[in-house]
Amino acid sequence: MDSRTIRGFSLLELIICLALFSVLLLLAAPAVHSMTELDRAKQALVLVDRHLTLARLHAITHQTPVTICPLVNNRCTNFWHQELTIFTDRDERAYFDKNDAKLMVLSEIRASDTLDYPRAAITFKHTGTLKGFGNGTFVYCTQRLTGAPLGLALSVSVVGRSRLRDTNKCI
Repeated sequence: MDSRTIRGFSLLELIICLALFSVLLLLAAPAVHSMTELDRAKQALVLVDRHLTLARLHAITHQTPVTICPLVNNRCTNFWHQELTIFTDRDERAYFDKNDAKLMVLSEIRASDTLDYPRAAITFKHTGTLKGFGNGTFVYCTQRLTGAPLGLALSVSVVGRSRLRDTNKCI
């Protein structure tokens, strides 16, 4: 090996490689953003679904009503985009008082997204079924990079089962 041989890239080769890499990155960015938009909505609803399952199982195993809702001044509200609290609900329904125990808190969703549900609270009875006679659907809405709405829905049945699907309720 000759001691005068230099290995490595020249400055011109390095600049060309960086330019090609930059072009590829610019072309891939919208596709990556589109995937993360859908993934963010899906992950948020999967997390809500897991917490609903936890609340349902706690109600069954401890034979006590369990509520999941967004609390404001210890009362359940319709602000589902905020932090969600799971608690045992022994006395007054949809109200967190001294006889109730806080089980878990789910952090709020991203400020640019929305999460809606038709009721102020979900309460599981000791049988694992929902208090009330109607199904409910969580609707998570976000926007694509193009500005078009993107939504996913998590339907919760009276018996406490849930199902994730696409929705067109985001306008």
